[in-house]
Amino acid sequence: MRLTPRLLERRTLTYYVIVTTTLCGIGLSSRQSSTAAIHPVPQARAQSQNLAGQLVDPAKVIGRETCRTCHDQEHAAWQASSHGSKAWQRLTHAKAADFATALGIPVDKITSAESVCTQCHGTPIVENGALSVAPGNSCESCHGEAGGEGGWFKIHADYGRGMDFTMTELLNQRNAESAEHRAARLAACRNAGMKRADDVLAVAKNCLTCHIVPIEELIAAGHPTSSGFEIVRWSQGEVRHNVLLDRGKNAETPSLWLAGSENRTAEGRDRLMFLAGKLADLELSLRVRASITSTDRRSLGREVCDRIEDALGALAETQLADLAPVMEVANNFQFTRDSLRALTADDKRKYSLAAALVAEEANKFIARHADGNRLPDSVRISPRVMGKVFDPGK
Repeated sequence: MRLTPRLLERRTLTYYVIVTTTLCGIGLSSRQSSTAAIHPVPQARAQSQNLAGQLVDPAKVIGRETCRTCHDQEHAAWQASSHGSKAWQRLTHAKAADFATALGIPVDKITSAESVCTQCHGTPIVENGALSVAPGNSCESCHGEAGGEGGWFKIHADYGRGMDFTMTELLNQRNAESAEHRAARLAACRNAGMKRADDVLAVAKNCLTCHIVPIEELIAAGHPTSSGFEIVRWSQGEVRHNVLLDRGKNAETPSLWLAGSENRTAEGRDRLMFLAGKLADLELSLRVRASITSTDRRSLGREVCDRIEDALGALAETQLADLAPVMEVANNFQFTRDSLRALTADDKRKYSLAAALVAEEANKFIARHADGNRLPDSVRISPRVMGKVFDPGK
């Protein structure tokens, strides 16, 4: 029997294939000890939940205008999206005052650098030695802070001769870059904290760090959460900005990812992103569930319990044998709707451990399927996208 989202009540989650992997045989990854927390709310009443994603370091943010120097069309696409144009405006919505009050934030400080709201609705940045906030989400909100000593900005477009060239010259150098140099450059970017198109799991986690809205007081006050968030629908919708190689066309698939292998296709990319999104949602929802104080209706606890069910159901529906170790984690912990919603003294240990195990198996799965070309059509993608795709020709 195949599992479907939210049809798992009173049943232990099982998988369609018998596997021999046990919890005893799965080692904890180093990610468990390096889990970063979402930026803490400065007011004592609001407790943020631990997530694997990490928000930007303001001291290392260089700002969108620096990126715009080379990426003008990408900048235009982003500014046309709700992330670039509406995220900041929502801090002036009538309900924003209620949310601020729930967190103990003075209403006149909602848009300040001290407000937790600006962590997801703006981009904290240090300018002239002072901490401030750039309105809206920016390049570094998603790709990671680029500046500072050892930052990725001076690495990402250095194809062997530095970056003091025109964009056309840099792209020509990119085409001539050796495979060895490319591998070393991308590894250096990753080590410096850059989230690139080929880092699908890191990209998905970064999105969900904000979109889960992991603060119980906010959800209790009525702040919406992205319950139906599905990363392919967004990445192929208004968020899409793949215009690097052809400034007149917003390509369906990032050129950087396609360049990684001749076997890569747009269809494979979408399937890979879909699964990365579900795996990331499962891991981060488990991490949030570890610190939950309530699972009542309309609470953050109820939201993440539902997300865990939905993610497991979506993964099971693919019938991918390579996902068996992930499903076995849920099976060993005997997650059911009732057990997920029941608060116990062991929640912190249990759900943190489950999240760490899922993270480890998710990394292995994505590494095995980096090209996406072996993912079957049982990984079904919705044809609908969110928002209007940016057209650089208009």
